[in-house]
Amino acid sequence: MRIDLLITELDTGGAEKCCAELAIFLARRGHRVRIIALGPRPPASKDSLVKLLESNRIELHFLGGKKWWMLLRVFLKLKKLLKIDRPDIVQSFLWHANVVAAWIVPSLRIPLFAGIRVVEPRVSRHALDRWAASRSTKTICVSQSVADWCIQTERIDANNLIVIPNGIAIKTDKRAIQSDSHAVPDDAKVLLFVGRLEIQKGIDVLIEQANRLLDRLPSHHLVVIGDGFMRHELNTLAEQGPRGRIHCLGQRNDVREWMARSELLLLPTRYEGMPNVILEAMIEGLPVVTTRVEGVVELLGDHSQQQSVAKEDWHAFFELAVTLANAQQSRNEMSAANRERAESEFALEKQLARYESLYTNLN
Repeated sequence: MRIDLLITELDTGGAEKCCAELAIFLARRGHRVRIIALGPRPPASKDSLVKLLESNRIELHFLGGKKWWMLLRVFLKLKKLLKIDRPDIVQSFLWHANVVAAWIVPSLRIPLFAGIRVVEPRVSRHALDRWAASRSTKTICVSQSVADWCIQTERIDANNLIVIPNGIAIKTDKRAIQSDSHAVPDDAKVLLFVGRLEIQKGIDVLIEQANRLLDRLPSHHLVVIGDGFMRHELNTLAEQGPRGRIHCLGQRNDVREWMARSELLLLPTRYEGMPNVILEAMIEGLPVVTTRVEGVVELLGDHSQQQSVAKEDWHAFFELAVTLANAQQSRNEMSAANRERAESEFALEKQLARYESLYTNLN
């Protein structure tokens, strides 16, 4: 089959990783695959997925859309691509790509599969979500929590929805953190945050509480991996906080190596779909402290209560972080349980094969 994967951009992120992994899987299964990004090619500091796709000879197109007024230009470029080399299927990822695809693809009589990866808190977008879903053959949700949200809040037809969770690759090779100028001592006990430095992920709360958290855990260091508009505040905190114990490492390609090195993943997120960073932590045997948002219980299973608190209960979040940081036996038990669950329930190829089956069984 000729399969086009349409995504908003190809910077490093959960949806982008899923798109890249699906493209490589489908290509290895003999399908003709290309990825079309509405935005420009990412800068060198954020192009690891682009390099991975190019090394696997995946055809890539960047339409260069940066601002809303470029929408017509992006629309025309995309329509031309689809007409010149008509795909059998189009799969879209992320909100902007879903809307653009719904505008163009059905009019060309090409089957369209949309992807919803996070609950959308902005009410202004709900009508467009419902419209895009109505134009799609199926809308794929990454968790049952997201599907329930779509039905109850956005009033999307339940018959249009299908749930395919994220998957995770099992790495068996021994890996080391990239050698660079980071100043984390080799013997430091690490509390790790990975994600976009934005309000959704709760980085503002972590910044506010970091000093008090580290005062209660004098042997621990806080390592933050990611980029976003709150990077400046985080850098200021690192400079003014406990000397040498807060480390802002920016965007990195060795996230899972840092997970294997850490004691706890801290994710005070406000809303999600199925947080891929938790799945990555699970496969590395890393216990988690997070909020009980969409997809978390589905990921952590029977051990979700021990690793999560009610949404936006920040006092409980940091109390749980302190408790688990001081409880090695509990962390060991959760480490083993997380890894076993990730391997048994969320193996990457199993989830990607469900996409392929959906496409090939269309006719």
